Amino acid sequence: MKEIVLISHGDMAQGVKMSLEMIVGQTENVYVVSLRPEGDNIQFENDLRAKIETLSGNKLIIADLLGGTPCNVALKLYSKAEDVEIMAGLNLPLTLEAYTNGVNASELAKLGQNSIVDVKETMNQTASKSKVQTNSDLSIYQDYANKANIVNTRIDERLIHGQVAGFWTTNLNAQRIIVANDEAASDDLQRSSLRMAANSTIRLSILPVEEAAKNIQAGKYGNQRIFLLFKNPTDVKRYLDAGGNIETVTIGNMSFKEGSREVIKNINVLPNEEIIFNDIAGKGVNLVAQLVPNDPQNEFTKLLNK
Repeated sequence: MKEIVLISHGDMAQGVKMSLEMIVGQTENVYVVSLRPEGDNIQFENDLRAKIETLSGNKLIIADLLGGTPCNVALKLYSKAEDVEIMAGLNLPLTLEAYTNGVNASELAKLGQNSIVDVKETMNQTASKSKVQTNSDLSIYQDYANKANIVNTRIDERLIHGQVAGFWTTNLNAQRIIVANDEAASDDLQRSSLRMAANSTIRLSILPVEEAAKNIQAGKYGNQRIFLLFKNPTDVKRYLDAGGNIETVTIGNMSFKEGSREVIKNINVLPNEEIIFNDIAGKGVNLVAQLVPNDPQNEFTKLLNK
């Protein structure tokens, strides 16, 4: 695994690392060196040298500003070091890509350009191209009926966001995300937002719950590695009642609501949701709590019924 060193003026690098860990969990190969407000190039050079000397193997230094003191000092020290890559333009999408995919600096620079967009313009363009999916003749997929390759089923009330798009999808090597939620499927703004949030290389279907169950069971997506997303346990139960098959549901983010209780960090359930979760478990579905892939899986039913 490549060692990643974030360098910046002030606390920017530390802030990026903290934001990264909100998405991927605790990191063991991401480090921070800062040019302190009261410091100078000598302070920074000493700190950077000391940090790099503790690391072995290939290293990637990501500086905040091309031509700034952190970047210039890194070049002075390591421009000829074959095991150290240096790039400028530190931001969260770039750091997430470096952490999850481990590509080289040249490839990261190309990928990083795609993370800077006019969001409103892009959303309008996406909305104009988006068309609500309609059922086709599902009998043509009969060779794949009841053989869907679902690699993960997750409840996450934010649906597609940083953890899902940037970490879970990559970790699962998913080829298609299916969002099963009636509201999202019928709302052009939500559909556009979800399409923008998903990686452009990932196929995406945003469907009403019953249509998702019908399409998946019919084999519409062949052998594609499917990442199935629900917003709440009610939609999971509706999917099962519609004939969908699920072996395991991973519960991720469920925020606090009036009357809810915390079952485990980041998962808060209302009394009616407790009943629904137990009903789902009663259908033979395994329930686990897991925020990010490198977190341990916790048996959710036991936590729920403590």
